[in-house]
Amino acid sequence: MKSDSDKIKRAWDLMESVGVALLVTRQGDALHGRPMAALVRPGERRIYFLADRRSASEHEIAANPSVYLGFSDGSSKFVSVCGHAALHEDKTLIQKLWNAGAQAYFPDGPDSPDVVVISVDPASAEYWDGPAGPIGMVKIAFAVATGQTPDLGDNAKLAI
Repeated sequence: MKSDSDKIKRAWDLMESVGVALLVTRQGDALHGRPMAALVRPGERRIYFLADRRSASEHEIAANPSVYLGFSDGSSKFVSVCGHAALHEDKTLIQKLWNAGAQAYFPDGPDSPDVVVISVDPASAEYWDGPAGPIGMVKIAFAVATGQTPDLGDNAKLAI
């Protein structure tokens, strides 16, 4: 059985390996989600995103900093995170987080006045870490054939 610290580490490892999150904010009474490249920093217990200050996400976070992040590899690994977001205009932080992918969205580079950082401090997370591909399919088929519930890997709810 995994310890809580092992489960927390696994959640961070899964987020880092997936690398893209669906960032969900509130837009009035509605929810608004968009996929974003996640810069996961387990040592800081923080997730960063480089964003455009002109986007809706900046205004929505300013109005309500509670956010949801959904990570999925599209197959068998998922992480659901609830946390609080903040906006940063710190050019040193932007430089620290800058990467080739960001350059594609911000051709003027990290000094562009339109680049801001969204940081998310997770409060809680849940992950599902199951077998991928044919192994997962075989486990499901076996469970159906035998009338059992399939064992699809680890699941944990965490305060992180």
